[in-house]
Amino acid sequence: MKKKLISLFVVVAVGITTVGLFASDHEEEHEDYEREHSGKRHHDDDHEHRERRGVSGSAYLSAPQYTLYKTECGDCHMAYPPAMLPAASWQGMMGSLEDHFGDNAELDAATADQIAEYLTDNAARESGGEYGERSWRATKDRNPPLRITQTDYFRGQHHEIPAKMVTDNTDVVSFSRCETCHGDAEQGNFDEHEVRIPGYGRWDD
Repeated sequence: MKKKLISLFVVVAVGITTVGLFASDHEEEHEDYEREHSGKRHHDDDHEHRERRGVSGSAYLSAPQYTLYKTECGDCHMAYPPAMLPAASWQGMMGSLEDHFGDNAELDAATADQIAEYLTDNAARESGGEYGERSWRATKDRNPPLRITQTDYFRGQHHEIPAKMVTDNTDVVSFSRCETCHGDAEQGNFDEHEVRIPGYGRWDD
């Protein structure tokens, strides 16, 4: 009886050890796979995150009217990505160029029509992208804002930044000068991890 019990114990012990070895081998293989692919996944996830953080990818940059828009409007200020405002806002703005925030920015009818078409076709939501979608949702039930800095989404993203870093900063002056802190603003990149405020350096809330 004792011999049978001892034999049974040995069999069970060997079985457990064997299972443990197989499990250990499987875990090591899994860990090797994780190490091999985690870098790629991290890169892909980071790329996807940056795409989502962007205004609308690069479609609006390759549109036929982009050069005209950048030449006519970007000569006085940054050529803002159209997805920063809804279509109704751009229509209102292009319809009142004779008083463009205190300046006369009138264009000939043909040029104005082309730029207006470009802006509305690539406006918030129409353009896709996380920023454009959020901008559209934040303005859809309100009177179309004419200033990007007046949108709830813009304010929500900048409310923690002290005025001394922007409006009291001679290298920035206004929140409307996106390009001073966002180096690739015209390309639609507003990643908070890449913000550099002149005179203060990196900003990350």
